[in-house]
Formats: sequence, C-alpha cells, structure tokens
Amino acid sequence: MAVIAREATSLLAPRSLTHELNRHIPELRAIRSRRALERSSLFARIGDEVERVTRGMEYGSGSRREAASAPGFLRVAAWNIERGRQLDSIVTYAAEHPLLRRADVLLVPEVDIGMARSGNRNVAAELAAALGFDYVFGNSYLCLDGGNSTDWEGKDQRQPNSLGLHGNAILSRFPINRAENVSLPITKDKFHSSEKRLGHKKALWAELETPFGALPVAVVHLDSGASPAQRGLQMKALVARLEERGLGQRALVGGDFNTTTYDIKNPFRMVWNLLLKYARGGFPHALYHYAYPQKLYERPVFDALDRLGLDYGADFNEPGAGTSRYEVEDPHAQAKVLEYMPRFILQYLRRKLRPWNGVAPFKLDWFAASGLRGLGAGEATDGDGTASIAPTVIERPSLGDTRLSDHDIILADVLPAGPAGVPSR
Repeated sequence: MAVIAREATSLLAPRSLTHELNRHIPELRAIRSRRALERSSLFARIGDEVERVTRGMEYGSGSRREAASAPGFLRVAAWNIERGRQLDSIVTYAAEHPLLRRADVLLVPEVDIGMARSGNRNVAAELAAALGFDYVFGNSYLCLDGGNSTDWEGKDQRQPNSLGLHGNAILSRFPINRAENVSLPITKDKFHSSEKRLGHKKALWAELETPFGALPVAVVHLDSGASPAQRGLQMKALVARLEERGLGQRALVGGDFNTTTYDIKNPFRMVWNLLLKYARGGFPHALYHYAYPQKLYERPVFDALDRLGLDYGADFNEPGAGTSRYEVEDPHAQAKVLEYMPRFILQYLRRKLRPWNGVAPFKLDWFAASGLRGLGAGEATDGDGTASIAPTVIERPSLGDTRLSDHDIILADVLPAGPAGVPSR
C-alpha cells in the first residue's frame, strides 16, 4: 500500500507523467484474475511502478495570460468531455462559445492521456495549451485496453495505447500552486470489467492563485457502477481530505457526481431500483427524481457535502436542469442499457417515455461550494463590461453535426462570500 503524502504537491515547474510499462501490457491483459495478478512474478517486478503511475499527476503552464485586468467575478465551468474523443472540436467550442470562453476555471472529469480511443493525444495538455491555461492532471488508471465498444463508434481500426492513462484535470486561467490526487473508495475492481484497467478512481484538488486570493477547487467523477451509498462514501473521502488539509472555509467542488439514482452493478439491482420507483409513483416519480436526485435517492452524496458546509443549491446549480439524458433512439444510449439489461427493455422504455418525447434527463453534474457567493444575472460586471450570469447548463454541446460529449456543460459565476465586489486577500 502506498504511503499517503503528508502535504499536497507544490507545482513549481512543469512535469510529465510517463512510463515504460507498455511492453508488459499483453502479459497483464492475459492474466485472468486479480488474485493471479498479485501472485505473479510480473507484478512483483512492476507493482511499485504501476502504483506510481496510477496515483501520478502531470502539470503544465499555459503559454499566455488573458485574464481581464479587473475581473469582477470568477466563472467556473465543469464538463465531462467523454474522454476527449472529439478533442479538436472541443477546443474550438471552448474557445468560441460566448459563455464558455469567459470561464476562468474548467473542471474536467474523464480525461485521456495516450489512449487509442482519443487518438493517443494528451487531452488535458492540448486543451490547456489552446486556451492558454495552466493545467494539472490526476491519473486514476493504467488502461490495458484501448477503450470499450462504444468508444470505437465510427473508427475502423484499433491502435494500441501509447500511455493508457485516464483521470481528471483542472484547467485554470490563473496559476496553480499545489495539488493532490486523492484516492476514493473502490466500488468495483476495474481489472474485472469490460475495459480492463489497473488503478482506481481518484478525485483531484488544486489551489489556484486568483485575484480574489487562494481558491481550492476539486474535480470528482463518482462511480456510475455503484450504489448511491457507495458514491456517498467516495464523496465523503474527498470531503474528509479537504477538511484534513484545512480547506473547508473556502472551496469549490465540481464535476460528474453520477447521481443517476440507480445502482447498476448488476441487472438484479437495476431491476430492483426500477421496481422501487414504479411502486412509488411510476415514471413521473422517476423522472422528477432524475432531475432532483438530492431529495431522496442520492442523499448519501449530498450528506457528505453537508458535512463540510458545501452549498449545492440554486446559487451554484440551475435547479432541475438535466446535464445528461437517456434518449430512446440514440444508439449510444441503447448500447449502455444493453450492458446491463435484456434487449426487450429498450422497447419498454420507448413506450413508457413516449409522453416525454422519448427523453429522460438526468442531473449528474454539480457544483458545491463553501465561502463563496453564487451570482445572479447582472449581479457583477467585469472591467470589459461582461455581466455575470446565473448558474447555467449548456445543453447538448455540439459543433455542426458533431456531438462533443454525452454530458452538458455547467457554469457558475462566483465571488468570495462577503461584501459585494470586495476582493478577499
């Protein structure tokens, strides 16, 4: 077991996260069980290096600074970019969208470095360079496969991974002083999954040097293949680490909380969740709680946030607005359902969702903050006349006919809590 660092890592100079484990990947993939892996002579030789890589961080400094000379507020965005498979279009969209291009901080779950499904590119570094931002990437996995079946839609050939890293990133217009990659409780061993991996989920926090003083921000991607109680334990681990580091008075947490209201570890649990919702009010009940998961089914996640006094209300999130959706005619969505359920369920969902035009929105992506004040429309103004907006969801981000991700973008404008317009030093 790795020793947990007593302090967060100071980011004084750019660093790359790389390795030379690729020659062992075929042998690792051939091992059938975790027990066999841990007993193997191969793992005895490379286990420490695997641990270093799956807990590692990478940091880079932006080539330019375009912060307003007198920023009237901070705009934070969170966007699960679905690994970054559409990176070129994502870069264009982030630079051109009238609301997103004003963002000072971008929290990005699901980021690849050296994954075949995303062109073996360094998604975090390339996106940060295009925006002129600093970035820090916290790794979660060493991926032994190039991706799962849905990652290869529209691609004719599977290439090997150059590095096989997947985790979370924080991009900032302002300098990043220090960061930490925080281990989260394991809900499922991804060595035994359709996308074979070593490692486990992490959350990443970083301290930003903003015009309003130091601001700790954290990005998290809770496990979809888990129960709400297990997601609650993962969030509790992040909150406990922030509390341990003395970051509770002012902090912002965001990302993909995966508050689906379901436990999809196996078909039995999925069916049980459906039956429970049906007994409580059928599809209208289910759809309401998809939009408001904090009210009942995902309370463990939000109870963990309450522990640190993190506010996840309307000051930081657009109430009831879905950030991802199941659409009955979407092949990608159908493929995800078929990973857990028999095919006849698709027809059942098509019939039951007809009154809602075949769409079930889910509120999966969130901000939660302490020591900050969420702004409303026009409540603050930048030196260049840009006015603040209320918490907003940018639905179905697309460029032309290209859908960029299966998640929407969430935005919030914030200031340190206290007298309006007074920077906190």
